[in-house]
Amino acid sequence: MKGDGRVFQRGQIWWVAYYQDGLERRESTGSRERKVAVRLLRQRVGEIAAGASHRLAAFAPVGRKALTVGDVLDLTESDFRLNSRKSKSNAWCLKRLRRRFARYSVSSCTALAISHYMTDMQCEGRKPETINREIAVLRSAFRLAYRHDLVERVPSIKLLPQLAVRNEFFTSEEIQALLPCLPEHLRDVVLFGFLGGWRRGEITGLLWSNVNRSAGVIRLNPEQDKARTVRVLALEGELAALIERRWQARIAGETPAQHVFHKRGRPLGDFRETWLRACKRTGLGHRMFHSLRRSAARNMTLQGFPEKVIMSIMGHKTRVMFDRYNIVTESDQRAYTKRLSRPEHGQ
Repeated sequence: MKGDGRVFQRGQIWWVAYYQDGLERRESTGSRERKVAVRLLRQRVGEIAAGASHRLAAFAPVGRKALTVGDVLDLTESDFRLNSRKSKSNAWCLKRLRRRFARYSVSSCTALAISHYMTDMQCEGRKPETINREIAVLRSAFRLAYRHDLVERVPSIKLLPQLAVRNEFFTSEEIQALLPCLPEHLRDVVLFGFLGGWRRGEITGLLWSNVNRSAGVIRLNPEQDKARTVRVLALEGELAALIERRWQARIAGETPAQHVFHKRGRPLGDFRETWLRACKRTGLGHRMFHSLRRSAARNMTLQGFPEKVIMSIMGHKTRVMFDRYNIVTESDQRAYTKRLSRPEHGQ
């Protein structure tokens, strides 16, 4: 922070000092923690940089103003909405980014400023995965602005190293123990995720207009699929029985429900808390719903499904993404290495 200002203590309270228009400004944080003062100083320096850019914009041609990061984030939010990428995760990322960078000019949002933000988020206890998700949205915003000739550069951003890919799985026995702990309207949602490996949003957004019961097939439209392609799922066995069960439960009120999975005819909302309570009650700890998708990929692999078939069922567009889910566990290795000790193996 050398040259930008300083932090200092008065008694046990930390203060910040920074320069604006050639004058030193001092401000109390009201906190006894130095890291709070460091974050405030960085924020004030960024705000001053953004304000300076606005003052320089007064000398620009009439009708022109300095572009801010807030403008770029607004453009990105519109692009998300236009391309059906609007989600709670993206909305949260945009909200946090605006909180810090909205008033920054695009020229002052440098790699160093972004690095300071990432450091501050780590100090607040944010996980690397969460921070990287926000920075990925910021990078996408700058790339979008660059494609529209609104910025001359995209900041060079290096993401934080993340832990190894999660390797949580559900067994059939765990699913059977979990289902009775869930409300009735969520049981088939979980079972469909375990059998088909679809994403939560794809399951909860599934409409009866996507289902052809006579042909025994579900067809997702491009706007419903993350990879923006038509996706088909053949209904056989347990999946076919599940869909028939949902068909019988579609009548809820005066009109049939449009969604395959619903609660008294209404679309399902956020059920994260209910899910976590059920996992805790079953003794499964803090399991992610997304682990159902990982479990489905593993089960299909162990049953000998060809990789292309698994990728088409789960909607994986590239082999790289498939490999992230196709994790071999210790128990999988043990089942196969037992064969090494058989007499016929050495012959």
